[in-house]
Order: sequence, then C-alpha cells, then structure tokens
Amino acid sequence: MVASTDLKFYVHTNNNAPQLTNNFGCMIDVLDACLVNGFGSQTVATLTASGTTVTATFGAAHNFMQYQVIKIAGANQAEFNGEHRILTVPNANTITFQLASAPSISTATGTMTCSLPPIGWLKPFSAAGKAAYRSANISLPSRPYLRVVDAMDPAYTTTYAKFAKVAIVEDMTDIDTMLGTQAPFDSANPDKNWVGTGSGTTGFNGWAKWHYANISAFNQQPSLISSPATGNRNWILVGTANYFYIFPTTTLNDTANFACYGFGYHRSLLLSDLSNVFLSCHVDYRANNAGMGFPSGLTSLRASGSLILFKNYAQSSNYTTGGVISLYQMGVTGSTNMVGAYSLTSVAPFGPVYIMEDNNNVLRGEIPNIYWLYQNKPYSHLQQFEKDGSVYLVVNITSSAGTQGQLVVKIGDL
Repeated sequence: MVASTDLKFYVHTNNNAPQLTNNFGCMIDVLDACLVNGFGSQTVATLTASGTTVTATFGAAHNFMQYQVIKIAGANQAEFNGEHRILTVPNANTITFQLASAPSISTATGTMTCSLPPIGWLKPFSAAGKAAYRSANISLPSRPYLRVVDAMDPAYTTTYAKFAKVAIVEDMTDIDTMLGTQAPFDSANPDKNWVGTGSGTTGFNGWAKWHYANISAFNQQPSLISSPATGNRNWILVGTANYFYIFPTTTLNDTANFACYGFGYHRSLLLSDLSNVFLSCHVDYRANNAGMGFPSGLTSLRASGSLILFKNYAQSSNYTTGGVISLYQMGVTGSTNMVGAYSLTSVAPFGPVYIMEDNNNVLRGEIPNIYWLYQNKPYSHLQQFEKDGSVYLVVNITSSAGTQGQLVVKIGDL
C-alpha cells in the first residue's frame, strides 16, 4: 500500500526554505510557504523504477528528510508525477518513494522537478504584515480564520524581540474586518491583541503571540526590549488540512528550546461540538520590559489560560481557555522518568494529550497527533521512529518554569 501524503512536515534546513530571522514578516513567509504555496523546487537528474519503488537522483544535495512528502512534476510518464512520501534517503543526492503500481517504463523522461508541496490551506485575506489563513476542508464543523499580524507596531521599537500576534476569528470580510467571536478578546479593550499602547520599555504590544526572535532562549524568560542577534532560527512545521503546529526557537543554533505553537481542529469528546478549534500560543499581555512568559500551552500539565479555545463546551459566543493533561500527571512532557528506563524495554512510551477547559473541568477534546513522552528526554532531537504503521518525530521543547523536555508528533502513515 502506498504511504498517505495527507500529513506533511517541513524544516528550516530544507532547500530554499524561508527562514525565521530578526525581521518582522518572516513568520508569515514560513506560513505562506508551508500552508499555501509550497517551496524548494529542484531539478531531478533521474527517476528510475524497480517494481513500484522509484529512486530519484539529484545533481546536488537535496536536503530532504526521510518521510517528508515531495511532489514530482514534469515527467512525460504521468504515473511518476504527483505527491509521494519519501521512504528512504540512501545518501545526500538520492531518495526513494513508492508508486501504487509498477510504471510502464523503468526510467522516466522529461524535464523533471521535485518540491515540497503545501499542506493546502487557504489565505483569503492579506495586507502588508498581515494574513488570514483558513482550512480548505469544508467538511469541518466550523472553519474560523487564523489571523496573523507580523508587523512593526507604532507602540513598539524595531530593535526589540520579534513575534507575530495571532487569534482565532469566526468570520472576516477583509483582513481588518472581523466578525463574530474572536479568541482571545476583551470587550473592555477590543484592540488589546492587535494595537499596541504606550511606547518604549513600558508600552504594551499584543496578547496572543508566536515568538521567533529574542536575545535568549524561551527557558530564560527574556524581556522583549533587548536586541536579538541577526541570523536564522530553527523551526519545524507539521500539519494536515485540519490543523498545523509550528515549533520555533528564538535564538541562533538552538536545538533544545522549541515552543509548540499550533492552530486548528481538535477531536471533540462532546456529543455535539461545532467549535472544536484550538490556538496554542503565548497568552501574555505585559509591558515590553517584563519577562516573556513560558510556552506551556501543549506541553505543561494544566497550565491555566495557556491554551485558547474558540468557544466553550456550551458553544457560547465567547472564547474560553484551557490546559492539557495526559495519562501521567507529570509537569512537562518528556522531562521526568514516570515509567521504567528506555534501557529496560527499548521503548519510550508516549500517550495522547487531552484538553481540559479552565473553570469548569470539562474534558473537551484531544489534541491531534501530539503525544507526551513518559521518560526524561529518551530520544535525540528530530529523531524519527516507526510504530504500528505510523511514523513520528521527536522535538526538544521548553515549557513552564523553563523546564526542558520532549514531545512526539506524528508525521505520517506508511
């Protein structure tokens, strides 16, 4: 059976990947590339089939990772074209993938290219430094927008830390006209998340944030007023038509302190739920000179107010917040040995992550394809493994109180 291509992932080391830098707007560049446009087209030197297994050879390093989804185009033989999941990476210039059936010819011809296709989201509205994204899956019970503002605010200073302001918006008619429920939202200060107030070190700018450039890592809880270094930050993005996660760092060459941000549909545990949409972010309204909070939304036990939910279990018109739990009551995923050591069984058990609404203890739903580890960092960062026909990726994270741990994210089915 040919591997599914519905679940895709991307990393900053892919060829021609957009980078998270110390410049406003770069978060939107990454989201555009992964969600909407795709990127990294490169020429394929040869495509050769042996049965249903195809070997693609490149004239230079392809910089793909095993299990990424690629798109072949330009082959004269149509059976080679389309999306495929990489099965093996024999060397820096070669990958293999599988076709549904043996092709009519063993060596493809044509001017062939290979790229990373987008997840397939919509971007119906945009302006300079602003974007609104939406799932294209019309079968979802609701499809609110993710509004992103990744631009310099007049109340801010260009040398300060960089982040995008984010929120769930029920409906929009253009990039600046928002209708229905917003999450988060303060009726006493409707622009609280979008428009800064004051200026300089004592100013306020944003409420729900995706940070990507600071002078120090997430676990150091830096303030926003120090100048970040120039250069590229590491990032990973994983997603489907229904949801996505982005894991950024805030400093150069950091492989230990990724945040887990995300947006989209979650599996509901209610009998009826028309608003099962989550937003994982820094929920952090404080002065620029205050220390940045920790990114604990999906990685820390019951971190109150750290996870934004589109509406509450009763489907009211107001947003609510929640926290997450897993099978063991550990504080941070992958930070404590809750079960026997990996050396005993050669297995690092992991389990699903559930949403608990704040204030009412309603068990609302399950976060899709994110799993908590029950041992203390048993894997290396970006290590991949297979289990029961699915493939997983391990990410080093920082969570509440600066605790470093690991989580597991599913990246595909074989």
